[in-house]
Amino acid sequence: MFILAGNGARLKRKIFNFQLKEIHLGRDNDKTRISVLEVKHLKTLLALERAGSLAQAADLLFVSQSALSHQLRELENRIGTRLFERKTDPLQFTSQGTSLLNLAREVIPRIRAVEQELRQHQGSVRELKIGIECHACFQWLLPAIAQFNGQQQEVNLDLIGENLFDGIGELERQSLDLLFTDDRIAADRLSYEAIGEFELVLVMAPQDSLAQRPFIQPEDLRDKKLLTYPVPLAKLDIFRRFLQPARCQPGSVKTVANSSVMLQMVAAGLGVAAVPDWLVRDFDRQQLLVVKTLAREGLFRPLYAAYAPERQDLLRAFLPLVKQRFADLMAGTS
Repeated sequence: MFILAGNGARLKRKIFNFQLKEIHLGRDNDKTRISVLEVKHLKTLLALERAGSLAQAADLLFVSQSALSHQLRELENRIGTRLFERKTDPLQFTSQGTSLLNLAREVIPRIRAVEQELRQHQGSVRELKIGIECHACFQWLLPAIAQFNGQQQEVNLDLIGENLFDGIGELERQSLDLLFTDDRIAADRLSYEAIGEFELVLVMAPQDSLAQRPFIQPEDLRDKKLLTYPVPLAKLDIFRRFLQPARCQPGSVKTVANSSVMLQMVAAGLGVAAVPDWLVRDFDRQQLLVVKTLAREGLFRPLYAAYAPERQDLLRAFLPLVKQRFADLMAGTS
């Protein structure tokens, strides 16, 4: 939790009440005036640019897609023009949207620089930057973060919402303090702490042809549509640890950014998906999905917290909470 007092607090309020009162966007021969533009709008535009779609931008911002759509509609109504073209892939900004995006590129880094300066002057507040290489980890990680924030007032947790393709590299470059990953890579200056173990399972609709199999073999997926997260295939365990060793490929691949949407698509018979076992327990209990092990012995993966040794003091209070939340989840008590 980030707390400032005195002049710092006033400056922080000034930053986050940042109002741009004389911005003009060209629209034909007229000009549309924005009376108030909030910082959250600029951050949203940057997230849309990075993600390329509304659904993935919602994941980056840790909000629901409907909430993000409502925020954008409200902003468009306020300024009287569209910011981006609907139903384009990737998302395409209008000329007015591009103008605001350029503004966001200029303003947001300046705000963050001032925030960082304030943190440096607030000696009792320390920052912990957390990265994840797992779309499904929020189910147990966010409660641990909430619990930590309630206990620790002197540490500011910054959860990196983007999906990391090179998390270890970010750690080594000190862009992150902590990374949750299922890969343990030899690195001289990094420490790894085991969080627990999970099973990667294949889920399908009850009417799927694979639902009667005792377990799934790689060749069973040759004619299936495999739903995956928007991650390079080479980094997905279902490919590198199950399909590729058997020199098999699925019939097709479709990326889905949101776990809930993915599971509902599977339940509707729109494909199969390989996900951590903890993610599908409620669906399995309600018989909305069928869960199968990958190969006779199952595909089990460890989960680690990777960090630089010099950050261990910051993590001493946080990692036990994470381990307990994960253990409770795996035991079915959370």
